Amino acid sequence: MMGRPPRRDVTFARRATSAWAFGAALAAVTIGLAAPGPALGWGRNAHRAATRVAESRLTPEARAAVRELLEPGESLVDASTWADENSRNIPGSANWHFVNVPIASPRYTPADCRGNCVVSRLEEFRRILADRNAPRARRQMALRYVVHLVEDAHQPLHVGDRRDRGGNNVQLTFFRDDFTNLHQVWDSGLLREGYRGERALADALFDLARLPAARDWTKGGVEDWVNESLEAARQAYKVPGSGETLRSGMRIGREYEEANLPVATRRLAQAGVRLSEILNEALMPPRKNAVPAPHFPRPGQSRPVPTPPPAGIRGNG
Repeated sequence: MMGRPPRRDVTFARRATSAWAFGAALAAVTIGLAAPGPALGWGRNAHRAATRVAESRLTPEARAAVRELLEPGESLVDASTWADENSRNIPGSANWHFVNVPIASPRYTPADCRGNCVVSRLEEFRRILADRNAPRARRQMALRYVVHLVEDAHQPLHVGDRRDRGGNNVQLTFFRDDFTNLHQVWDSGLLREGYRGERALADALFDLARLPAARDWTKGGVEDWVNESLEAARQAYKVPGSGETLRSGMRIGREYEEANLPVATRRLAQAGVRLSEILNEALMPPRKNAVPAPHFPRPGQSRPVPTPPPAGIRGNG
């Protein structure tokens, strides 16, 4: 059995909403501040595997547009983790990766977002990406964020919340990991136990994306996706086989993995399929102006009768 890779610290502070200026954020990145920040969503393998599904479903036009927007040698898969790696350079951007919806709420509402969450930011970045008149640097940054935030919106604990910072405050033992929390279990722990690396995870996602049921995944929008995550979060907070809520100090393992690994895998496959739809639409080439077709009478329709010229004017002949 392969040894476990070092655990990445994916805990993040859910602070109050702060104002954001796109120009300042872009400047912070482009002046060369490149120190990696803490992970804010699914782990690296999860983001990369989901993006491989999306990349495989791009139209030729969208694929070409991605190449033009990203840096030389940077693939869409590489771009999927950019938002985490540069989070410290963009003040306030941690709030863009999640939305706190009370676990008992029936669904997401705009009041949960307050104009600064994964829902609003994803829509904003999608508009920028689709704007062919926007500067390349803005569209490049928007592309990287669209990829990442679509996937984060599918992480149940980036939506459902029990006033515990999306499970970050629920300290648990998960298999051999004595110092983890519920949020980390969903970001990377479940997937690390279930799959031996990115390739194995990607293979599982491709299998799900090929199922007939996957055709229905493209329906709806980001609010529907976060509502799905909210429903999954309700299960994530439960001890399998009981109605008991997970509490700090508990030990979870095989039963929890068997109940929730299929959910995490399906969420990532859905993210990949839906991301491809968003990119194909946003990067669609502009349609050329339609040229009116000449008039031809339909079957059974008489040809128009020429109007006689006024008196004193000779017709062609």
